[in-house]
Amino acid sequence: MAGIVAAVLVAQYLIYKNLGLKNVTYKLTISKNEAFENDEIEVIEEIENNKWLPLPWMRSEISCSRWLSFYGGSQSVGKDAQKGLVSGVFMLKGHQKLRRTWRVRCEKRGVFRIEDITLSVSDLFGLVKPSMMFRTQEEICVLPSPCDMQMNGLSTEEFMGEQSVQRFILPDPFMISGAKEYTGREPMNRIHWAQSARTSSLMVYNNEFTTERRMLVLLNMQRVQADESIRLSVTALEAQIKAAAFALDYCYREHIAVGFAINGADSIVIPAAEGYEHTLGIVRMLARLRNRCGCHIDEFVDRLDMSQYTDIIFITDFVSDKCGELMRRLMQSGKRAVLFSNEIDETGYCCVCHVPRTRTYPNESGDDE
Repeated sequence: MAGIVAAVLVAQYLIYKNLGLKNVTYKLTISKNEAFENDEIEVIEEIENNKWLPLPWMRSEISCSRWLSFYGGSQSVGKDAQKGLVSGVFMLKGHQKLRRTWRVRCEKRGVFRIEDITLSVSDLFGLVKPSMMFRTQEEICVLPSPCDMQMNGLSTEEFMGEQSVQRFILPDPFMISGAKEYTGREPMNRIHWAQSARTSSLMVYNNEFTTERRMLVLLNMQRVQADESIRLSVTALEAQIKAAAFALDYCYREHIAVGFAINGADSIVIPAAEGYEHTLGIVRMLARLRNRCGCHIDEFVDRLDMSQYTDIIFITDFVSDKCGELMRRLMQSGKRAVLFSNEIDETGYCCVCHVPRTRTYPNESGDDE
């Protein structure tokens, strides 16, 4: 009897060691490759056993970022998920295909990749556990969400201009988009006589609503005035990025042409434009932004052309003498300058909007800042 049991153990050991992972296919897909912070997406695992040998125990380990929180059904997968390792256990019969869907919450902005998946199987008694690694290049771009703050101190004097919007304060008399029925409140010089004769009723010109407001969002990556090589703290960086996302969202909703400038590792200046794709392109750039400053803020603003903008939003933790004088001149020339900061409470020359602090994030050493 002992000999028979030993023979069975050795036989199944050799079978699972040599054939356990043979003809096993694995596929991982992501429901969407772009999401905002705190959004949920789906990560789908598909495992197929293309042989007669059943697999009573199979384990998959997904190596991913700690900022992707995996959930199976309504339950979290546990502490390992926060460390960037997500495990799942399967049982497969011969010639069976299994599919598992994880719900994943995107906790932090950035670009995260799922690169390595390790599959391991075991025999009936856990004596052998052969494993193999699958490579994938699935990428998730998590866009920053706007912070909750108030917008104050912007220009409201430019009522008419070149940008057509859905609704503004006054219609542009030079932007004609057709005719509408006469209500009795329109002046006689607005009657559209040709359309009135065609419809046998009084018709007046219909005007579009436009504005020539152009806004510049200026994001300062410099932490202190004396040295541009010192990085922002992680919490300050994330707060400023959320403030920039708030300003971009405000411009999109109000149909304001917006430009963007940042003195990051590569100084970037994006000309003013309006529309969803333009705004989304800047937000995507913010999602990939690294904590680097490329040049001193004083040198950077010298290269900017402020004359084409009616409003300037300056997102920073400090204001140098040169930047302060620039904002004074802008206010005196009729433009509007607004300061977004969580360090500065007030200035004597422009409005200050408080940027709320975000949650703390671990730095590269794993400690919270």
